[in-house]
Amino acid sequence: MRAGSDYVSPMRKHLKYALLAILGLGWLGTVAPVAVADEAPVLVELFTSQGCSSCPPADKLLGELSQRDDLIALSLHVDYWDYLGWRDTFAQRRFTERQIAYRDAWHENVVYTPQMVIHGLRDVRRLRRDELAAAIAAARETEAPVSVSIER
Repeated sequence: MRAGSDYVSPMRKHLKYALLAILGLGWLGTVAPVAVADEAPVLVELFTSQGCSSCPPADKLLGELSQRDDLIALSLHVDYWDYLGWRDTFAQRRFTERQIAYRDAWHENVVYTPQMVIHGLRDVRRLRRDELAAAIAAARETEAPVSVSIER
């Protein structure tokens, strides 16, 4: 092999990729830390639809909430707006059924979008930040009905 050639031995190439992979895994750990073990994350579900004219601000708010490590933010697109003739490309019938199950459990009469449900316990109707913060704080004080653990 000549000095100054562009040849890289296979061993050196694999070592380079292994090092990059290890560094990449370390970087992921710093970018997306998990919640502290003693603090279970609070589930925030947004029932939304592309056909709902009131939903974009709620979608934006959920996007902000999704950046928090102490929350699990889910956007659940319902299909009952599809009757207008324009199908929501993210809508799923099971999301509508989940929202209906909340309605029935809470003895409500209607479903609506946008609807944000906090930890399966209550909804925040006006999506005001102070009400949302209070609902999240209340959820933290409530013992979870199930426990999920993840080990690395």
